Amino acid sequence: MSTAEFSPVWIDNNSTLASVCQDWLQEPYLAVDTEFVRTTTFYPKAGLIQVTSSGGDFLIDPLAIDDWQPLREVFEHPAVVKVFHACAEDLEVCQQLVGCLPTPLSDSQLAAAMAGMGASVGFQRLVSEVLNIDLPKGETRSNWLERPLRPEQIQYAVADVHYLYRIYPRLIEQLEQKGRLSWLAEDCQRMVQQTGVVDNADGYYRRVKLAWKLRPQEQFVLQQLTIWREQMARERDVPRNKVVDDATLWNIARYKAKNRDQLMRSGMRPAAIKADATALLNIVSNALATDKGHWPTQLDRPLSPEAGVWLKALKALIVERAEQLGIPSEILVRKKPLEALLRSGFPRGGAELPEVLSGWRKEVIGDTLVAQIEALAKPA
Repeated sequence: MSTAEFSPVWIDNNSTLASVCQDWLQEPYLAVDTEFVRTTTFYPKAGLIQVTSSGGDFLIDPLAIDDWQPLREVFEHPAVVKVFHACAEDLEVCQQLVGCLPTPLSDSQLAAAMAGMGASVGFQRLVSEVLNIDLPKGETRSNWLERPLRPEQIQYAVADVHYLYRIYPRLIEQLEQKGRLSWLAEDCQRMVQQTGVVDNADGYYRRVKLAWKLRPQEQFVLQQLTIWREQMARERDVPRNKVVDDATLWNIARYKAKNRDQLMRSGMRPAAIKADATALLNIVSNALATDKGHWPTQLDRPLSPEAGVWLKALKALIVERAEQLGIPSEILVRKKPLEALLRSGFPRGGAELPEVLSGWRKEVIGDTLVAQIEALAKPA
């Protein structure tokens, strides 16, 4: 089945937005999506917000709106579910543009996985499987900041929410039949909470590949460098690696760069050295002069071969349980919480469930994993 031709309502002034938002406050749910550009900036630049309600399809022009309070009230209304698909970046756009996170939230990609349709289901595939409609993919890399938008862009953008609005009740019905609605609600709420947490820049160094290989003092240098980079990326509104990339920061920390030549050998571009060498060398010098009482806790090393044997046994239990439930194993337990659980109980037992495994997952798989760790910890 082919797609329909859409005739959306275009919202390009504050009064029209305020009017439709009053209507949306009466809706049980809304399908929402965003289009944005983020190729050369730190923050996403919103080009469009799409909404479908029982009253039709709407396109909000963020380049023409400057009063977001009406939409904020909709996004925060506890009786109106805001439905997105794979919403991680959309949430960032909402927070940056509208000033809040949509709640309650429902993510159709997560719902599809819990309904047994596979992990990370793309929207085109979801529409095809649920509605037997084939969507074109031609506008995925469009410039959404250009005006006027081309007809092809408009049709593409509207389709995302028009069909999401139709799909959502079908997914909810499937989850209700399987007794998994509470699973979806818990995970979506956690997603909003995690997005809303203001990142502590002190921990950004942990994201640098192989940071664990550095000595404690070097990790402190890397920590200070990543804090500075985060500040610069936000101030300049550029991606982090446009300031300095991870590998270069690692090299600067490892070799404790003391001059411009060492910065260059670490991988810094000449233009970056010209702009930032003084600041970086001062950071390294000050970090090296700082008492070790301020150094961060040593990062965990990779799991030992012995712990790896335990990890393999836990993964086998997860895969088996996921197959029984007909859901992807990564929906059941992801890598980071699994390793955190293992580290808490290796090698002597006493494992503690991470927060993400303490909700619906506790009964479904968490208690089983703890029992397995305790069994492995017992002397033969």
